[in-house]
Amino acid sequence: MFIKRIRAWLNIIRIGNSIALGAAAIVGYVVGGGTSIFNMIKVFLTAFFIGGGGNIVNDYFDRDIDAVNKPWRPIPMGLIKPEKAYIASLLFFFIGFLISVLSSYIGSVIALFAIFLVYMYSYRLKRILLIGNFVIAFLTALSIVYGSLFSSCNIHAILTATYAFLFNLGREFLKGIEDVEGDKKFNVKTLATEYGASTAFRASLAVYTILLTLSILPVLYLQYSLTYMIFALVVDVVIIYALMNAKSLEPSKALKSTRFLKIAAFAGLLAFLFHNI
Repeated sequence: MFIKRIRAWLNIIRIGNSIALGAAAIVGYVVGGGTSIFNMIKVFLTAFFIGGGGNIVNDYFDRDIDAVNKPWRPIPMGLIKPEKAYIASLLFFFIGFLISVLSSYIGSVIALFAIFLVYMYSYRLKRILLIGNFVIAFLTALSIVYGSLFSSCNIHAILTATYAFLFNLGREFLKGIEDVEGDKKFNVKTLATEYGASTAFRASLAVYTILLTLSILPVLYLQYSLTYMIFALVVDVVIIYALMNAKSLEPSKALKSTRFLKIAAFAGLLAFLFHNI
């Protein structure tokens, strides 16, 4: 039972997503020219704890929706009590903010803004058409910008953040197809619930078409390396596969696609990271 509860906490934190946010902050720091291991640890931990807190509080506010869309989540399954999840989210936010305060004044302001935004997303913003999608994409890009503040917010950091924003925006539109049943029941307004799954898919397709085009520009204009090209190609292939899989507009297929896209997210971060090492 103890192991089961540990797994439940790792699940509600979305440990993979939280690590990815921390990694994104490190990438922002490195592409900005940073080399200090200590600074890498600081930006990673700040993004990890704020991201983890955001994931927990999202499950707290979404517990009724998840009972329909994802009944296997820890709170609907009864593995974690809602009040304990809420307290844990506040603790994660506090730790992330504390690390940022001890690191940088400007960084602490951004960290506090990120905490406010991710909390409001779960509490209300995600139910507003398009706003929730853009907030999540923005927060992911913000983790890269945050990391770059400890080195230099240069063209490479801005390009990486833009890439992350578009990638996550396209994924958010697909997630609308994945969650359409529960979102309709609880009046969460998404492209899928308001205009149909086909509209959500076309929006995702449009965003990813822009992203695929964007992935070529660093090679053409900034002389990015062969290593970048290889990882970027992996990202492009995964995106195309995910879109082909989600084309049926079935929620189960969209779920598979959004999970598969996590591979592309890591590959995309590695593409920018290895080019700048």
